Amino acid sequence: MIAPSASPAEVTGRACVEFVALLRDRGLQSGPEQTVAFYAALHLMGADSAGPPGIRQMYWAGRAVLVSHRHHYPVYDRAFADFFGGSPTDAQEGPPTPKAVPTSIHEREDAAPGTPTPRAADTDDEQADDARLVPSEVQLLKEKSFGAMTPEERRRVAALIRRLRPDLPRRRTRRQQPATVGRYLHVRGLLRGSLRTDGEPMRLPRRRQRFRERPLTLVIDVSGSMAPYAKALLRFGHALMHAGHRVEVFTCGVHLTRVTDALRKVSVDAALRHIGGVVDDWDGGTLLGTSMRELVERYGGHSSVRGALIVVCSDGLDRDDPATLGEAMRNLSRRAHRVVWLNPLKGDPRYRPLARGMAAALPHIDIFLPGHNLASLENMCRAITTRHMPRRKAVSHAPAHAATD
Repeated sequence: MIAPSASPAEVTGRACVEFVALLRDRGLQSGPEQTVAFYAALHLMGADSAGPPGIRQMYWAGRAVLVSHRHHYPVYDRAFADFFGGSPTDAQEGPPTPKAVPTSIHEREDAAPGTPTPRAADTDDEQADDARLVPSEVQLLKEKSFGAMTPEERRRVAALIRRLRPDLPRRRTRRQQPATVGRYLHVRGLLRGSLRTDGEPMRLPRRRQRFRERPLTLVIDVSGSMAPYAKALLRFGHALMHAGHRVEVFTCGVHLTRVTDALRKVSVDAALRHIGGVVDDWDGGTLLGTSMRELVERYGGHSSVRGALIVVCSDGLDRDDPATLGEAMRNLSRRAHRVVWLNPLKGDPRYRPLARGMAAALPHIDIFLPGHNLASLENMCRAITTRHMPRRKAVSHAPAHAATD
């Protein structure tokens, strides 16, 4: 995470390093030389223009120094859109035309043939000292807390949330499907195929078990301290639901409320307005233990809990009995595939889960992550898409990006 007191040049350098690392993860060979060249290109564009380089300039600068073959352009485009949030659709217009610096007639006349001129290295060093490169606004927006955003920033973050596409874990089902190779013999297909060869089977068709995506259940705390974070998670649930994933969404405050049907509306703003009228404990108190116990009792045998990936977003400041929450989380962890807890307070490095409710729930949580900004949501998406998620006894050994205590 970038420190708030870091200079613009430091933030830009960190962004360049992270973007090149993302390209390497996606198969593009980029080393330190390309990273330095990318940073220098951004510096030159920032020095030549009145303001920071735009998305189009950054796109072409990175494509010029980081991509070595035209077959890698689609990979670079997707990585650029995911990291900087800019759309490379305007790349068809071509790279921006560099501005020519006119030379005055008097300057040409004054420069006699024997007059020494400044070296190129000296000029570059002076420009580097004078330039102040502003980092990507999208990257800074990802690091900003939902509670500290302006309405305009929330609108921009809502567009970025719609782009989050986690690859949810899958489970093996009892149903089987025809396959070229498989563990089981496809008896019906064998008999059906033998009818065309006078009852003599010529090949042995196989069957294999199907895999189905596990449902994702969001349990969102809507108490007074969680209002800005709850809206962001509701937008996240709306985006996943309309992307074709199996999503169930509940709000918990004084009691549990199922809002899945409200999020089926095409417009996310209309869905949020409808939820505001349905949820009567919005911006109220917090009885997490009672709400989680109600979730287990009412939906414990339903697919939204049994075998599902459950994500709870709450600060853990509960007015209920800690034993109630601990017992409910224990029963929930037994039924669910994995339990992920997002706590906005965890975004502060000084935070420790010492609150009674959070301490009671922590032993039954698989992954414990912050949930205060867009970067934390991206970390959560990466955590739940890992092939081998940590076991329940290893909650303190979550992935490096999980920001454990």
